[in-house]
Amino acid sequence: MTNFYDTLVIGGVFTSFLTSILLFTKGRYQLHANRLLGVVIFAWGWYGLLYFLITTGWIKAIPEIYRIGSPLYYLIPPCSYLYMRSILLNQTQFKKYDWLHFLPALINLIDLLPFYFLDSGAKREVVNAIINNFSLSYQKGSGFIPAFWHFQLRWMLGVAYLVVQWRLLLRVKREEVLYQFKTVIRWLVTFVSFNTVIYVGLGIMSVIAWINLGEPVNILLSGRSIPTLLQIVGFMCMSVYLFFKPEVLYGLSEESSVPLVKSEEMTEANKPRFIVSEKTFAPELIESYLNQIEDYIQTEKPFKRHGFTVSELANELNMPLHHLSYVLNSHLKQRFTDFINGYRVSYVIDRIDSNQWRSFTLEALAKEAGFSSRSTFFSAFKKVTGVSPSAYIQSKK
Repeated sequence: MTNFYDTLVIGGVFTSFLTSILLFTKGRYQLHANRLLGVVIFAWGWYGLLYFLITTGWIKAIPEIYRIGSPLYYLIPPCSYLYMRSILLNQTQFKKYDWLHFLPALINLIDLLPFYFLDSGAKREVVNAIINNFSLSYQKGSGFIPAFWHFQLRWMLGVAYLVVQWRLLLRVKREEVLYQFKTVIRWLVTFVSFNTVIYVGLGIMSVIAWINLGEPVNILLSGRSIPTLLQIVGFMCMSVYLFFKPEVLYGLSEESSVPLVKSEEMTEANKPRFIVSEKTFAPELIESYLNQIEDYIQTEKPFKRHGFTVSELANELNMPLHHLSYVLNSHLKQRFTDFINGYRVSYVIDRIDSNQWRSFTLEALAKEAGFSSRSTFFSAFKKVTGVSPSAYIQSKK
């Protein structure tokens, strides 16, 4: 039985580490989300590695790594939630106060600094004691806060975040989600389900440890039949599953990167609302949005501002960001950068055609149109017209 469990753990650890590497390096359309998922997968893999080293006793050879991963376990719940939110809201960076989600991990890191600075001999004594009686892991190798409370708080924190994630998914499932997003929703349901299985196992094991606190009982070995099996199977299946879902590992296509939910700050009650049913984007609404965008850009010429962003355009139009993104990606078939550069190129062409450019260099004209660099200007101009700016001017002569 031991070999069976150890084989599962080794397979789960290997696939978890490999998957996390792919998530950190692949998927250009959703790199922010993939990195969050990579942290989750890597942390579960590290948890499995420590489990394997302790149950086999091999941790004696490298006692320095004991407790190294403890702050990582605090990152799993918030990173899981932020990953899900970034997918549903098409977010590519953290929001202003997202760092608050990482406070428990930071506190745990600071708390364990005294243990981290112990010499190898002292750490080896702790590890040897824990191998002989795992219950001592709740008492040894801790900082200012008893290790027992970290074990309990981690799974409670995980359950709290799981409740939020399940509520979010249940609201999505009630909506008539566009066809191209159904694969994403299925993956998110699977992801949260795996995390739920893992935390159920972790919770059972932690409660058993609580009941038997102070008793010479090896929780890892005595509880292997149910709680540890749930954890092992959960994190192994999560990482293996991703190999059969390349759209998750390598990112969604740019045309599919439309938010599935409305951002919290855009709702009256400060709660997310799902808005991607087919009825939401009726032809009349799309036409109205296109007219608003065209009129505003032609009149106000916001493209002349350097670094002008899609968020700024959405705010100035008083239009939900996810609606604007949907119109650009699905109807105009353009990225925002190409869309706004098209207006900049048109502005430059108008200046050239009306002979208003002669007192300017091409670089100065490009800067006035909103381009941040010469290379970006030349590339965008050729993409729109098929020729370079110099060739276009020559043709006019």
